Amino acid sequence: MSGFCGWFGPGRTADPSGTIDRMVRALPAYGETVTRVITGANFGLALKSHPVTGSFAAEADLVAVLEGYPEWRDSALQSIAASQGHAHALIAAYGRKGSALFDLLRGAFSFAVIDRAAGKALLAIDRFGIQTLCYAQPDPELLVFGSTTDTVRAHPSTRATIRLQSIFDYFYFVDRVPAPATIYREQLKLTPGALISAETGRAPAVTSYWEMPYRSAPVDKVAATEELKRRLRDALSASLTGESPEQVGAFLSGGLDSSSMVGVAAGLLPRKLKTFTIGFPIEGYDEAEYADIAAKHFATEHSTYYIKPDDVIEIFLKSVRIYDEPFANSSLIPAYYCARLAKDAGVEMLLAGDGGDELFAGNKRYADDAIFDHYKKLPAVLRKGLIEPLAAQLSMIRDARVLGKGVRYVEHAKKTVIERLENNLFQGVTPRDVFSADALADIDIAEPLALATSIYDTPADASKVQRMMNLDLRVTLADSDLRKVVRTCELAGVRTRFPFLNDDLAEFSARLPETLLMEDGKLRKFYKDAMRGFLPDRIITKQKHGFGLPSMVFMNSHPPLRDLVCDSLMHLKHSGYFRPQFLDDIANRARSGTLSGHENAAWDLVVLDRWLDARSSG
Repeated sequence: MSGFCGWFGPGRTADPSGTIDRMVRALPAYGETVTRVITGANFGLALKSHPVTGSFAAEADLVAVLEGYPEWRDSALQSIAASQGHAHALIAAYGRKGSALFDLLRGAFSFAVIDRAAGKALLAIDRFGIQTLCYAQPDPELLVFGSTTDTVRAHPSTRATIRLQSIFDYFYFVDRVPAPATIYREQLKLTPGALISAETGRAPAVTSYWEMPYRSAPVDKVAATEELKRRLRDALSASLTGESPEQVGAFLSGGLDSSSMVGVAAGLLPRKLKTFTIGFPIEGYDEAEYADIAAKHFATEHSTYYIKPDDVIEIFLKSVRIYDEPFANSSLIPAYYCARLAKDAGVEMLLAGDGGDELFAGNKRYADDAIFDHYKKLPAVLRKGLIEPLAAQLSMIRDARVLGKGVRYVEHAKKTVIERLENNLFQGVTPRDVFSADALADIDIAEPLALATSIYDTPADASKVQRMMNLDLRVTLADSDLRKVVRTCELAGVRTRFPFLNDDLAEFSARLPETLLMEDGKLRKFYKDAMRGFLPDRIITKQKHGFGLPSMVFMNSHPPLRDLVCDSLMHLKHSGYFRPQFLDDIANRARSGTLSGHENAAWDLVVLDRWLDARSSG
């Protein structure tokens, strides 16, 4: 994959050239790449990247590397980037403003600047975490960094001890280890909009240079609608700049975001846009017809690939190696086959519609949670003195189905917003049912809730829905959806752009109050109204689905996949992390083809087992 790696610290790395070569080799190469390396008395820096996205520069005492699609908000820097490359523009921006350069820099990026004369280093990633950066501090004067955990662990001074807390967090957050933690005890990763400042003789400091600028002031709907259309068009135009039209394609699920993205892009290109979707030969899962509707409406050159169970096994075994941490978002499988379909059609860059739900209030739980606000408005004496004691008594009555809904409502209403958003393995079983006693000794079961609550509470002037969207931007989008698309596309040999994560478009969305975003309590109401007349009505009114994989159906019905699940569950017993009875129960259901409910964890468990096995075998 594309990325960079290196270290910063005075004389702490023996055999610098051998070390940097070892770190570079830990970055797998998919497609066309170029490699640049430089080492000095107190640093090493290397780039292994696609020639379109990577840039390297050395000027006097400054060395810089930059990966991604940066946008410069200064004409002089734009000129330098165009003539010499983005890394040279980064050096110029750093020379002008130091660590305050971010008002000049937007877009998708990760970078490192090393000032040899001053003994300083600055590293950062973009505002939405499209790019990644991991780091470790093996001793007080050494900072080791890289685009993946694998590159960092390749440095001889670093260790890589599995962190049991991260395994618990992986299940709590369903399919990923959320930043700033990594799967390794000795490593961390930057959160979106964060930077590292390092200086010889001082411990590195990690700070945030940007947060979503939420506010909830009233806005004029007509004016906001026109601004949305303009900013969406500008975002697509920026994503297409510098690309060969015949090599551009787009994911098209037939949903609101991918369809509107495709529609705008189709109007900007001088030739037919190539679009790609995935279908499933299973009733209730196949949504290819909606992609066909959008493709016909915007006259795109459209292709569809139908996923088969055998496809799942093929890419699954590859995915545990391309991800540097356990990653169980099963929709990576359709994303990969969609990207491979695009590559076979001559596409080099794919547009992806991720981000629209998190910017314009599209997730179902935003609306669902509003029903609990009514309960909080009741007088406390009524809630605490009558309703909750009565609900507690009724909960003891068996078969009270009518009353049961009311009891469940009260129980959910008593929880915090973050607790109500939980939808994971631990809704069906307790941690003691899942993990061994030894593993639980190293796990704080309250830690992931504390992390989610901290992210939810961070915006100073945000409404409830804005806070939920901010949480999804950090944990759902950055840690899961973007990782899914970026890594699978790289494996398929194509680059990816995310127009909805254009900084100007995103900051515009942050100014929209939830009363507009979800007018009359309806999800995406503002965005849907803005798209009426542009999108087909069936696209606007369809239920959200996307590229979700029918993993339970496949695991229950396809013997080779079922065998993979059972073998992995039995193998995972050797880790000592889980109670054997828990693994046996899921394996028995897999063998009988009756996986359901909390056994959805089967997929996460299989991914973890195969990922651990791949890392232990090198």
